[in-house]
Amino acid sequence: MVKKRRGLIKYILVVVVSLGIVLGMKFFAGNEGITYTLPVPAVTVAMPVVGTMEESVTINGHVEARSMIPVIPLVSGTIVDYPAKAGEQVEKGQLLAQIDPEAFRQQMLQAQAAYTGFESSFKRVEGLYKAGAATKQEYDTVKAQRDAARAQYDLAVLQLGYASVSSPVAGTVLAAPLSAGSVASSPQPVAVVADLSDLVVRLQVPEKYFTLFFQYRHQLKAQIILPQDEVGLSLTGEGAGGIKLAQGRLDTMAPYIDGASKTFEILFQLEEGKEWFTPGMFVRVKIVFNSLENVLLLPITARKMDGNLYFLEAADEAKADSEAALRGRIGSWNHHNSLTDNQWIMVPEEFRTTLFVVEGQETVLAGQEVQASVVELSWEEQ
Repeated sequence: MVKKRRGLIKYILVVVVSLGIVLGMKFFAGNEGITYTLPVPAVTVAMPVVGTMEESVTINGHVEARSMIPVIPLVSGTIVDYPAKAGEQVEKGQLLAQIDPEAFRQQMLQAQAAYTGFESSFKRVEGLYKAGAATKQEYDTVKAQRDAARAQYDLAVLQLGYASVSSPVAGTVLAAPLSAGSVASSPQPVAVVADLSDLVVRLQVPEKYFTLFFQYRHQLKAQIILPQDEVGLSLTGEGAGGIKLAQGRLDTMAPYIDGASKTFEILFQLEEGKEWFTPGMFVRVKIVFNSLENVLLLPITARKMDGNLYFLEAADEAKADSEAALRGRIGSWNHHNSLTDNQWIMVPEEFRTTLFVVEGQETVLAGQEVQASVVELSWEEQ
């Protein structure tokens, strides 16, 4: 009885498995023609825009005043009055520090008394000499003593004047490191005064640029850029992204290369936009040595990670405007020999009406069919 029951179970299992196999074969046989087609990638394309490409070099530097004068006291002594204050405007001859004048006044009075005595002696001997009662030697001796005493007196008067330390130029006090009660001496300036209306950037340029800069020296211009992280996003200026910039004019260019540093010095004067700059600021200086106008440009963001530019080829004849939707295949162009800057890539004239991929290029391959929408680029001089 048990054996019959086991045989029945085996029979049922065989039937179920066979039925499953038959049904499975029918299912797969009925779906042989079903395939999955990938959607056509979508990209954005645009024709090159006409603009100006600038050949330039960017070098870091610091702003300085052309005339930055440390005011050194010519006599030593205790400062009794110190009106100098950093940031204040001063006129030429304005008092910056008053050194205690009493010692110098006493020296002047002493020299004055000596001079007065020798002057009296000289007048007496001079009268005797004219009357023939004194010799030429006596006359010359007293005259020399009188002249030496006069020189000592003049020196004492000069030193008394040096006790009042004044500004040699009109400008702004950049530093006032001392205070009333300090001892002034010649190694330590009482103040540093600069003319902030005449700012420059002095650059040490690598020697490899010497021939290039010398060739274009009559058309060199510069943009002095204060980076965004130094001014903050709350400031809006001429530059993009929150930066501040000033225009620079070539002032001087050294005619030789320093053998030790392998650099040459070049000086740019800040002109338009210099109100945001002050001595000591770190800046980036973009030196433009050549400008190519009315050339075809593409944004540098259109470049794929492999360094190539992708364009639409074999497209239909749809009108290329912002409403158009084109379908075509992707072509590739290597731009490694073209000029670039931090914004644009220059493309040859033959590509004037070519639609380049400006968005979505990282998701497609050369030869792949795509669906493209057309946009119009705009160029604005930065």
